[in-house]
Amino acid sequence: MRVVRVFNNNVLLAHDGAGAEVVLMGRGLGFQARPGDAVREDDVERTFVAGGSTTPEHIAALLEDIPPSDLDLAQRIVDEARAELGPHITAHVLMPLADHLSYALRRARSGTEIAYPLQWEVLHLYPREVAFARGCLATVASSTGVRLPDLEAVPLALHFVNAQLGGGDGGEMARTFEMTEAFAAALGIVRALHGCVLDEESLEVARFVTHLRYLFVRQARGEAGSGGGSAAALREAVRGEHPRAFDSAVAIAGLLRGRFGWDVGGEEEVYLALHVARLAGGVGWH
Repeated sequence: MRVVRVFNNNVLLAHDGAGAEVVLMGRGLGFQARPGDAVREDDVERTFVAGGSTTPEHIAALLEDIPPSDLDLAQRIVDEARAELGPHITAHVLMPLADHLSYALRRARSGTEIAYPLQWEVLHLYPREVAFARGCLATVASSTGVRLPDLEAVPLALHFVNAQLGGGDGGEMARTFEMTEAFAAALGIVRALHGCVLDEESLEVARFVTHLRYLFVRQARGEAGSGGGSAAALREAVRGEHPRAFDSAVAIAGLLRGRFGWDVGGEEEVYLALHVARLAGGVGWH
């Protein structure tokens, strides 16, 4: 690895073996180092990956404020999250999570409370991430002696949800909030058009939300689904068998088009209609 920039005596920016930029931390690592020098790799204690809005400069600034013990705790949680939730929990999650945890611990020690938006939506739409986040609160308490409010499970869960969209960094969290609001609005469309009460903890709702989440992932990666010619026959068959569910699917597609500018039609409307039909008790489709 080669030095690109020295931030201070303990933190520097480097190119790794593949040419990617990484932020390295270690006692005295940056002392007398200059751009182009070989990194003293034996002195590297931590490696951080920049991405999105989490720039190397931002990481270096955060490292000035986050105690090493909070970094250790965040790293432990990221490792456990990757094992529990999947490989999409990457190294990009570490710094935003460490920043949040450190700030939450400072607030708890000072007795400061904060309200989070979309509490109900997060708790009901992302049960897996919320369950893991609640376990994180126990991990934090056992490691620091500080019991964070139960409500902290909401922002912690959103960090793990955000990672699935390929962001991982805190700057993408606004997109995750938009996604959560869209999910709630989509369920609202189903309730309104079908006049039904949905059990947010049911398997059908979980499958519907999972489908929408992967739709968001595909759109974020530029992997839009088919717009339609080959799906025309299936589309008309589903419309004929489940007209109200199909109307709901068209309305949800319009919601996503209006909010995000996506071209959601064809096969995607068929999939949405089948999910809605199952939500409303109309079909046992898998």
